Amino acid sequence: MKTKSATAFAAILVAMSFGAAGAAKADCESDLVTLENAYKTPALSPDARKALDAAKVKAVRALKTDDDKTCHEAVSDGLRQAGVK
Repeated sequence: MKTKSATAFAAILVAMSFGAAGAAKADCESDLVTLENAYKTPALSPDARKALDAAKVKAVRALKTDDDKTCHEAVSDGLRQAGVK
């Protein structure tokens, strides 16, 4: 009986780890949507567009490695540098 509960416990841990990775990806994807919406800002200057482009590159790289913190920081910095909230 202990083998069954140990197996069940291991299965729960595995499911939780996949859930956490999925949540991080969802957060990063949400940040990327915010970044994409910033491109629609009226009268976006060329410098602001460059800041958003650089942030997008960093954020996509972070998304691929499931690094939500780096993704969020890249998007936040890009929006700040572009002067977009």
